[in-house]
Amino acid sequence: MTGIPFEHVQPLSQAVAALGGPDFPDALRQLCLGACGFDSLYISVFSTDRPPVQLYSDLDAEATRCTVAPYLSFAYLLDPFYGLFASEPRDRVVSLDECAPDDFRESEYYRIFYAETGLRDEIAILVGAGPKTSIALSIGLRREDRHADPSGRASLDALLPVISALCRKHWPEACHVEPTDVQEPVVDRLASMPVSVREAEVIRLMLKGHSTKSIARHLGNSPETVKVHRKRIYSKLKISSQGELFSLLFGQ
Repeated sequence: MTGIPFEHVQPLSQAVAALGGPDFPDALRQLCLGACGFDSLYISVFSTDRPPVQLYSDLDAEATRCTVAPYLSFAYLLDPFYGLFASEPRDRVVSLDECAPDDFRESEYYRIFYAETGLRDEIAILVGAGPKTSIALSIGLRREDRHADPSGRASLDALLPVISALCRKHWPEACHVEPTDVQEPVVDRLASMPVSVREAEVIRLMLKGHSTKSIARHLGNSPETVKVHRKRIYSKLKISSQGELFSLLFGQ
């Protein structure tokens, strides 16, 4: 246990003792939340060719109603943590600010899944479970009376190897997810819209929270060209805001 702070040894030992049994997710929750000072945990299986599958949640009924169903059906495609997993699946601890696009906190996704549900911050532990699969531990900070532990990130980094090993051992089925031919819903809906291929790329980046400059860097265009694309998109779709664009694509 070299590098693991002493105060985390007991909850870690409790998680080890609960491995393989029904109490393991709760013990893992205590370990993760105690390490960083956050207050909620949601665990799912990320896969590159199918929607996430929930493994554990401590969210209340209202938070579940507002976020879980839409997240699992389509919104995961805009999730910066899912995007990071899809681009480079491996074991890691990553904060929201480290992986989110530059205008993410101005995006409709952030408004719906963070601001309106009281989710103030988030850290993810991504555990590689197979060639195209990861177990994703979403550790959230929601309560106003809780504050993140400044040393929490370092504690989670130290705990990462053992948390990863425990998750792979407890959820072995996550390592053997069969591939599917599920099509992304956003792809289907964009294909039915009167926009060009490049405009569809701009839409996807906009919804993920990229600024005009960031979109230009991704597409190798100038910011002025991206502004023209955005203007044409809004005109073709007869909308005037990103909120309307989000609703048009996802029926929110």
